[in-house]
Amino acid sequence: MKRWMLLCAVAATALVLGLPTVSLAGGGCHGGATHQDSTGEDGATVEMVDACFSAAITEVDPGTPVTFVNLDDGITHNVGGTLWGNFEDMFTGDTYTATFDDPGIYPFACNYHPGMTGAIVVGGGEGAGNGAMVSTTPPELDTASSATTGSTTSPSNRRAPWIVVAGIGGLALGAAAAFGVTTARGKASHRTS
Repeated sequence: MKRWMLLCAVAATALVLGLPTVSLAGGGCHGGATHQDSTGEDGATVEMVDACFSAAITEVDPGTPVTFVNLDDGITHNVGGTLWGNFEDMFTGDTYTATFDDPGIYPFACNYHPGMTGAIVVGGGEGAGNGAMVSTTPPELDTASSATTGSTTSPSNRRAPWIVVAGIGGLALGAAAAFGVTTARGKASHRTS
């Protein structure tokens, strides 16, 4: 009985540690905040990789488009700030572009991973930066993977296998725990009689 409960505890721990969790992301990310100076350039790219925004701090001139791209395999992200952003799921290869017209500092974050944060510094950062003058383009989904396989997978269907696996794992763990409790109670009642 104790072995069975220990096995269940080890399996549950392995399941939790094996999944990407919020502990993967930390403020400024794992090795400290990264920085890119894209002033004077036609555009900038912020990559979502290893549950971090890289670069965490990006400097641009007013009117410069900034493209966010998810490069994490199997990890869903989004990006949003005050009055701007894409709060829809961004899967591997998906991109989102925002253009910051007014000088200021525009903080952003991924809603799924606390600590996965960053900021766009526009025009030296001196200005309101309230998000009211941020123009965005709709997210672009990575269709290259569906084009090579001939299938058209919608974003909501991409996570279905993970939901099924997590559901089955949860049911198995719950059944094992219930079985363990029932068996322990049965043995305890036989000992007292």
